[in-house]
Amino acid sequence: MIDITESPSLISFAGNPVIYEACSDNYMVSHGDRSCFELIVTDIDVNIGHRFQLQFGANTLIFESAGYTGYDGLLFSVAYPGQTFGDFAFNIYECFLENYYIQKSFNVSIDPVGVSQRRIILQAKEPGSDCSVLFTNKDVNGISEGVNNPGTDDVYTNFFNILCLIRDGFNNPIGEDLKPSDFTGAARFDISDYLKAKFAAWELPRFEFPEMAGNVKAHGWDYLLKYRVSFAESIAGKVRGLQSEGWKYALAGGLNHELLTSLNENSIEYFALAANKLKFLSWLPLTKYSRSGVLEKLFFLFQDNPSAIQYRLIAVIFFTDGSHKVVDATQPATYVAYSVAEFKVGFDHLDLANAEPGKTVQSWQVCLMDENNDLLSEVRKFLNDTRVFENEKVFFYRNSFSAYDTFRFLGKSELNLEFERSVGSTLKEEKYSFFNAPGRQFNVSETEICKANSGWVSLAEKNCLRELLLSTEAYEQIGQELFQIVVKSAKFTPFLKDGDYLYNLEIEYERAYQNSFFSVHVPQNLTSPVTQAEYLTWDNVDVSFDNEEITFDQIEF
Repeated sequence: MIDITESPSLISFAGNPVIYEACSDNYMVSHGDRSCFELIVTDIDVNIGHRFQLQFGANTLIFESAGYTGYDGLLFSVAYPGQTFGDFAFNIYECFLENYYIQKSFNVSIDPVGVSQRRIILQAKEPGSDCSVLFTNKDVNGISEGVNNPGTDDVYTNFFNILCLIRDGFNNPIGEDLKPSDFTGAARFDISDYLKAKFAAWELPRFEFPEMAGNVKAHGWDYLLKYRVSFAESIAGKVRGLQSEGWKYALAGGLNHELLTSLNENSIEYFALAANKLKFLSWLPLTKYSRSGVLEKLFFLFQDNPSAIQYRLIAVIFFTDGSHKVVDATQPATYVAYSVAEFKVGFDHLDLANAEPGKTVQSWQVCLMDENNDLLSEVRKFLNDTRVFENEKVFFYRNSFSAYDTFRFLGKSELNLEFERSVGSTLKEEKYSFFNAPGRQFNVSETEICKANSGWVSLAEKNCLRELLLSTEAYEQIGQELFQIVVKSAKFTPFLKDGDYLYNLEIEYERAYQNSFFSVHVPQNLTSPVTQAEYLTWDNVDVSFDNEEITFDQIEF
């Protein structure tokens, strides 16, 4: 019978190990027995040089009586005048205690002195035929063989394996594995590779683009995969009935080694923590700068909702005159348990340009609430940055939750072009003309190699930017369009300002495609065009992104 002895948490990360263990009591036909040998002593022997032999496994031990033993391990003392069979038995017992092979394989004991005999007992420490004892070549007076039960080996079931079958919520197989059990009848399976392969089969974007009307989009197994794992005994290729676990969920992401190790050591599930139930799927700081024209999305994992609570996205808009306004960004809705929703929370998504005629938006906050205005999520704040930067670049990237984050780079940027050419020659048996030169250029590919600098950011933002460097899916937002990029290298530079360190990140990246033709492209217009103002260039000495009088060119490196 199969018994599932270890399973992952209800919601786990496909990018981390997802471990199952299953055990069976049918992996062996019978358990082995430990051997037991008794040496009976009924008299004494006063002669030096008498012997007896014990054989077990690969060991042949010849024990001999002697006047002086000297901790030899094979010599036992003869009986001296006045000694009894009980004393003589103890001499042999002491010799057994000094023998390495006996001590390694047997527990040695001696009975109290009886009326006519004394027993020395060798009990094997482990089952198996290797510890069966053969008593031969005896010429020692007063000893004989008593009970001698041979050891027997474990008898395992031939061609026994444990099968693991993984299926999705539609009962379609995701994968299966077959492993032999260990000596306890258990087999361990890490199914994360099967889950990752299932997620990798999703070819559509995991976010809404191009964007439709409305500020929310529900997602299915592209984020949270419902699955179940079943186990069965497989004997010589014949599979017995499946033993199944309950439904579980896998998130298409992962945690780093340090956090995952800490949670495992404390037997804590990440999404079981009350604070994590309220988090959006992002590691970015709760406060960030944004502006019109920038994609801002927040992704939220809805866990079990037995009370059928209705969620709604609330936006609190703060104006420069000190007033504020609360708006419902979405209608109340009961979201499917164990699903992920994408909330569009950018300046244009929330139509903040028309929030209050004649007023300028200073910042806005977003969160999820129920019908009683109780908080159901953390609060995230966006500071409206109305300045224009000459070198601003906006990156949209997939984070470790498999959701997406946005970050603006405001420092110096560069664009370089590299060309790869395929040239050759052709052989033509004809007279040269204006049009039949032998040299040919067959193909030219242009690669855009760009550099971007984040500008000065805090330590928290610097640490979160590591996620952009680890991301396998990143885009540069140009206008309302996204173009995929590949980050090639990165360099952090620190700067000490008033006792606190600020950092800038310089990345070098390539377009995730090559061009073989030239044309001029004008990006699609922004939803709310940014009013042109005086540029803040990367070497401006008056003010920087964080309103402090530091600039990119104040440090040499």
